[in-house]
Parts: sequence; structure tokens; C-alpha cells
Amino acid sequence: MPTMTERFAEAEKIEDRTARWTAQAEIALNTGDMYLVGLVLFKAIQEFGPEAFAAHSGEPLARLQRLWMPGVLTSPDQAERLYTHLGVTVGIEPFHAARLAGMPLDGASMH
Repeated sequence: MPTMTERFAEAEKIEDRTARWTAQAEIALNTGDMYLVGLVLFKAIQEFGPEAFAAHSGEPLARLQRLWMPGVLTSPDQAERLYTHLGVTVGIEPFHAARLAGMPLDGASMH
């Protein structure tokens, strides 16, 4: 099984930028790490062009320039909406599954 670093390296080789962004978004979402999702989204927006993306998406440029910072991107739904403006279609279910898998079950009650 390839490591996450190896998977990102393979995705980086994809020439079509939308396909590359999709692959990278899927890798990030599969981690359940909102910070990593924001970093990957920030990188894609930088490649797209921050000013062009702000005009296209209606998002404030100042906010887009801080997406890599912890706490700026607050939900996978928000990430999915921003990815859609890049032409990337991803499901957020893997994000939730990864988050649940990382939670301890000690003292939890399952309903």
C-alpha cells in the first residue's frame, strides 16, 4: 500500500490540472484532516489564480489566501463547494468515515 506521500507524488504527475486536483482532493479528504484538505485546496486555488478564483466563486480574496491556515476551512461541505468552483467533484463521505475511524470507542454508546 503506497504511503500518502507516494500517493501525492503520483497525483502531482497528472498533467490535466482538474484531474490532478481531483486526485489530490480525494487523498486529502480520505485522511479526515481538515487542515490537509485546506492546504490542498489552497494549492489548487494558487494554480488556478487566486484573483480569478475569487471572481469566479464570489469568495473574498483575503479569505482564500488564508485557506492553508488551521481553522479557516471549517467543514468538508465548505471544501466541497469550493472544489466545485475548480471543476472538481468529490464526495465528502470518505472524510467523515476517516474522522469516525479515528475516534476512540472507549465509553461510547452505539445507537
